Amino acid sequence: MTSPAFSFENGAELEDVLAPVRNAAGTAGAQLPFVPSMTHRVLAHIENRGLDLADDVLMTPTDVFTSAERFAADRQMMQRTPHVVAWGGEIAEPGDYTTKDVMGTPVLLLRDKDCNARAFVNVCAHRGAQVASGCGRATRFTCPYHAWSYDTNGRLASLPSRHMFDGVDLSELGLRPLPVSEQAGLIVVALDPSVSVDGFLDDAEDLDSFGFDQYAHAQSAELHLRANWKLAVDVNFEGYHFPFLHKDTLAPIVTNNSVFDTFGMHCRWAFPFRNIEELRKIPEQDWPERFSGSVVYGIFPSCIVVESPVSTLMLRVYPGESPGTCVVHMVGGSLHPMKNDDDRLLAQAGFDGATAVLRDEDFPAAEACQRGAENGLENIILGRAEPLVQHLHREWDSAVERLKPSA
Repeated sequence: MTSPAFSFENGAELEDVLAPVRNAAGTAGAQLPFVPSMTHRVLAHIENRGLDLADDVLMTPTDVFTSAERFAADRQMMQRTPHVVAWGGEIAEPGDYTTKDVMGTPVLLLRDKDCNARAFVNVCAHRGAQVASGCGRATRFTCPYHAWSYDTNGRLASLPSRHMFDGVDLSELGLRPLPVSEQAGLIVVALDPSVSVDGFLDDAEDLDSFGFDQYAHAQSAELHLRANWKLAVDVNFEGYHFPFLHKDTLAPIVTNNSVFDTFGMHCRWAFPFRNIEELRKIPEQDWPERFSGSVVYGIFPSCIVVESPVSTLMLRVYPGESPGTCVVHMVGGSLHPMKNDDDRLLAQAGFDGATAVLRDEDFPAAEACQRGAENGLENIILGRAEPLVQHLHREWDSAVERLKPSA
């Protein structure tokens, strides 16, 4: 069995972390399409000691994190927008299913016999208990409370003591379907049946090149934070804090000579490993398949997909019970279906490294910022080195504004 790729606890050196990047150059197929251009942009920034910047500074009032009115508006907005909730590879084969919590709504995702992705509210039509948990493979989903059973089309297939429900049109009972589509290998759902999910990711360039339809679920965690959901998203999209908050973890490994792109409501941010300059000595056609660093996609409104040469992480962030709370669903994956202990160990190492930084450093910082917002701070100042945090807040504000009734 191989050793973990990286752990902040085991004193791994920079070379240990970056070795998989070099190995990828010898085993890669076709490069991901954005890798050469993004690498050139980063190398230019390193030479000039720069990074992609915003045009100006943005002042944002802190009531976006504390106001009950804005909290209600955020929740309404998130009920009325599609959400990316899974990699297609989590339900790769007919009969595969997985369960998700989306804004407090229990959701059942499955692959039907025709290989189509389906989504249902995971609620039994009898008394409301959940008919599935975890993930696996099944052709029937049976409520553990009274054994009402449903097929992969969501139809009520069987129930004990059917005669006890004479007078009820059982043919009208079933699992409530949700809008669902599969785009760029990602599963997109909406909680409101009137919301269209078609084309939601059309603007998000290069997502379809990752092979998300092959990604496998490896492990997951759920965190409950004392911070507004927007603050929990913000920490993932700027490197201004790297030398300070992450001085003993990320800072020795990566640099903030970062680049960003926006795709409509969505965005992409990438920051390199410190040794990316070694690629200057290598012919471009021999560069690694994947970017030599981390590529972070922000998928509106609150899904974060973190890609590195050896690991993948999906974060889904939702409002909690009050403006100052949120729930973070963290899912670590494997870049391909896991076949043995080596695959599982590599996926676990990637998940452990990423979650350690988020759990122990980034999210406590978000909670500290929430305390500041609740105790007299009037505005947050988003500088030019925080361009995507500015982008996110503008998009959230615009989405909330669009839902306000016309005068």
